[in-house]
Amino acid sequence: MNHTFKWQGRHDGEGEAHQRIHHIINKTQHAEFALIGFSSDEGVKRNKGRVGAADAPDAIRNQLANLPIHRPVSLVDLGTVTCEYENLEQAQAELAEQVANSLQIGLKPIVLGGGHEVAFGSFSGLFQYVQAHAPEQKIGIINFDAHFDLREAEHATSGTPFLQAARLSEHHQKQFNYLCIGVANHANTKVLFDTADALNCSYLRDHEVNIFNLNNVLAAVDAFIEKVDCLYVTIDLDVFAAAVAPGVSAPAVKGIDLATFEAIFKHIQETGKIKLLDIAECNPKFDLDNRTAKLAAYIVYQYLFS
Repeated sequence: MNHTFKWQGRHDGEGEAHQRIHHIINKTQHAEFALIGFSSDEGVKRNKGRVGAADAPDAIRNQLANLPIHRPVSLVDLGTVTCEYENLEQAQAELAEQVANSLQIGLKPIVLGGGHEVAFGSFSGLFQYVQAHAPEQKIGIINFDAHFDLREAEHATSGTPFLQAARLSEHHQKQFNYLCIGVANHANTKVLFDTADALNCSYLRDHEVNIFNLNNVLAAVDAFIEKVDCLYVTIDLDVFAAAVAPGVSAPAVKGIDLATFEAIFKHIQETGKIKLLDIAECNPKFDLDNRTAKLAAYIVYQYLFS
């Protein structure tokens, strides 16, 4: 684990009313939330995407640092898992261990990626924890993403994590429960839709996910959540239009709007079933005015304070 990031930022005065995240992080031994960085774009590289997402964890931390505290929250930064020497599989295993250990001691992990290869590490950690402590529970994955990431490939990439999750579930005779929100027809081949259907995945296309269709979207989300006991929510920032999230590995032409996302995300949070959250595909190398890193930090902020 890499622990080199230094939390610092604006200081306006003493007292709780002036506090920002950099003031309160790592100040308690019994925190509620834990940040875990995942510095990797090896999966994106293998998937022939544009690299740069390895720099995302600290870019997001920098945007989080100055955000204000309006009510008490306890947060710890556990450092960053780094993919070294192109050994993605080892990095994913290390992330899984960090996630499982965090859950074991009662923390709610928030993983900052990194390419969407982060997802298999995140899911594996939750899967290990549930297998050890509540094997009868059903895990649900909700992925906000323009892509299914159910690609068949010789090696793990940023496009394979949920097929890997499906196979891990199958290996342990567990049901694979997957809902993808924001899927774009133009960003997925027919074979990916066929794979999703064969695995009994649920999905909502990007043109369905809008404020005018919100009741139907929330009904579909509720129907999915009702079938599971705990949730892993993963947000690939390319689910948003490139104007909102330019700094991603695969910028979206259309995407879903932020207001609709917020309504759905808040609705999911209110179920109390989220055990694990991660943010994927922030790519500072291609960002404009830190827009995408700011968006990632804003989503984490909403999760912490909603």
